[in-house]
Amino acid sequence: MAKVQLTGKRALVNGVTLHYVTVGSGPMVLCLHGWPQNHREFLPIFEAFADRYRFIAPDLRGYADSDKPYADYMPATIAKDVLELADVEKVDRFNILSHDLGGPPSVALAYLSGKRALSLATIETPFFGLDYPGYVDPRVPYWHFSMHANMDVAQFLIEGREEQYLRHFFRDFAYNPNAFSEDEVQRYVTQMRQPGNLRASLNYYAFIPEKAAQLAEFARKKLPIPVMGWGGRRSFGSHCYDSARALSDRAEGGVIEECGHWVFEEKAGFICEQLGQFWDKSAKA
Repeated sequence: MAKVQLTGKRALVNGVTLHYVTVGSGPMVLCLHGWPQNHREFLPIFEAFADRYRFIAPDLRGYADSDKPYADYMPATIAKDVLELADVEKVDRFNILSHDLGGPPSVALAYLSGKRALSLATIETPFFGLDYPGYVDPRVPYWHFSMHANMDVAQFLIEGREEQYLRHFFRDFAYNPNAFSEDEVQRYVTQMRQPGNLRASLNYYAFIPEKAAQLAEFARKKLPIPVMGWGGRRSFGSHCYDSARALSDRAEGGVIEECGHWVFEEKAGFICEQLGQFWDKSAKA
């Protein structure tokens, strides 16, 4: 149970209704979660920083209690959702925090928001469409990208087996197989069984070539803001920091030892320390 009081809200933005939570006070942080999670994955961050920062964390389109349209899941579209949500909350400038497949739209958000963005922190993010020495497309080493992108087959295989599949997914991509409590596993199983959630959320894997092309177009010019990229040793490794360096001349980050994909669950203390230092520096820049 969270030690902080979350305020749940809904807003119509960019043609969809999003459910989102707000918490804390201070400089703003917009949070973009990954698959198969929702705003809850940021609870350790909220608990650590609610006395210093204000957070807006939506369930992105296609997930949980937000709308689940049949189309429009490109990074720039999702970024516009979040940017309009910032407008609803009357937020001018903000930091951006993302994890996993919240990463590609968070990169688009950093580009589209212009001077409103203060910083971008991407944690265990797959970066598509980049071009730098040593770059490896995440679809090469990770089996699930291709499987999930074949949405009809993925839905056929997962539907009715959500609990078995998600339990395997959380354990297989972890350094610590017990990083997720049984209560958290069941919460995400329940979410995945909501009407439309599996079908809609798989869109984050669909059309990766088109999404990569969109991100490559953004990346033709480097971001003027600081970018932080951390990856777990047992997961994306140096890919996240290397990609951050390709996006910004003000990059920092690295590889987290004894950690898999689920950084907020496996290494909450470490990543909170890094985020605190990063946001403090960004505010002074």
